[in-house]
Amino acid sequence: MENYLHIKRLLTCIYLIFFTTFLFAQQLDARFDYAVFQSENESYLETYISANGTGVNYLSKENGKFQAELMINIEFLQDGELVKVDKYSLLSPEIEDTNSIDFLFIDQQRYQLSDGNYTLKLNISDINSAKEDINHEQTIEIKTIKNGFSDVQLVENYSQTTEKNMLSKGGYDLIPFISNLYNSANKKLNCYFEYYMETEEDVLVQISIVSSSNKKVINNLVNSKKNNRKFYSSLNSFSIGNLATGTYLLKLEAKNKNNEIIHSKERQFYKLNKDIKYEELEVEPFVAAIDNKDSLKQYIDYLYPIRSSLEGIQAKNLDYNNVKMLQKYFNGFWKKRAPFNSEQSWENYHNQIKSVNKEFSNGTVKGFISDRGRVYLSYGMPNSRVQEYLPKSFQPFEVWHYYSVGTERDVKFIFSNDRMPNEYRLVYTNKLGEISDKDWLNRFEENYYNDFDEGEKSPFDYYNNPN
Repeated sequence: MENYLHIKRLLTCIYLIFFTTFLFAQQLDARFDYAVFQSENESYLETYISANGTGVNYLSKENGKFQAELMINIEFLQDGELVKVDKYSLLSPEIEDTNSIDFLFIDQQRYQLSDGNYTLKLNISDINSAKEDINHEQTIEIKTIKNGFSDVQLVENYSQTTEKNMLSKGGYDLIPFISNLYNSANKKLNCYFEYYMETEEDVLVQISIVSSSNKKVINNLVNSKKNNRKFYSSLNSFSIGNLATGTYLLKLEAKNKNNEIIHSKERQFYKLNKDIKYEELEVEPFVAAIDNKDSLKQYIDYLYPIRSSLEGIQAKNLDYNNVKMLQKYFNGFWKKRAPFNSEQSWENYHNQIKSVNKEFSNGTVKGFISDRGRVYLSYGMPNSRVQEYLPKSFQPFEVWHYYSVGTERDVKFIFSNDRMPNEYRLVYTNKLGEISDKDWLNRFEENYYNDFDEGEKSPFDYYNNPN
């Protein structure tokens, strides 16, 4: 299968956040999302992939133009057993000049799946490059809905269907918007959803944009329509140019004749607006008491190991001379993670920062931004930690072992010191989302291992058999 669909890039970058995000700096730049819909009471999964045209390699064709090619491999597993696999080539448009690339090329597929829980595994590789592949894994639930809402698909743009194709739903061809972050260049938010009923009773189907903090409708952004059909499709467009920087929800509700909510669903999205900085939120007293901009900047820097991609982007765009803006960002960060005990959560984390800075800092790098400090703050204290400061045959190293990190089991990290004192780099791990140093692995046996080590254990001995 070979296909491509490309769209012009927006004036500023778009990022995918949250649980479906993966972005590798100086590597392939790709994003993934999905949504579940149904047709004739059978569920199907739509997958959406976008690749930045500037992050792939192009080969010259016989016609003098250039084209890139990605290999996509998607697997669906149930209880460890492979139940469906799809492998295909995703082509970029043919271009004449590789110095003026201004597009994303995107892909959409549909998969009919029986109800149940699945593990989706995705691999994306650049056919024309030795760059590291992108690997992504997540659990997905497929559940046929007799009464209620489908998932919400975010839409880049749309047109009426003239000939039914892979992009067609509800009478429209929908080009997916593969992100949930909207910036100043995004003046519209388009979205599509479906509502299913077993009967033909009258309901009011409503979609609105509400604040994530107080659940209030923002700027009268709400669409409502009465419906009594068993299948109802809804394409909506909202003006979000005046939406302040903040976290929002697309809120779906179905109400009966008594104005009672009988079904509801939400999808989160984010807005970065350089002209309207922040949604007005009341800050916690402990945050209001931090009124020194230098202290606030330091505390915001401390969040680096645990913040999301979006929160990192927001931090870089803060006005660090504006104390109120810094307070709102800091307040929102902890309110999101611990709405009922945000002060205690910050104090606990601050104490960890102090410990990490004391143990892992060196003359130039603070402990919280070192590899060991970041891993410690992100995943907690390891269950075991081997430290070899003066091994005979190896550079100083540490091996950390976690019984579990989230849903992952038996997670291990190797740190190696080949630079200045107390500067250990993460060189090898089996943690999903972390990157191992392939050069270190390639050099390891030749440069690090000594056949006459008199029984001395190597980093991999401890890695394979943690203490």
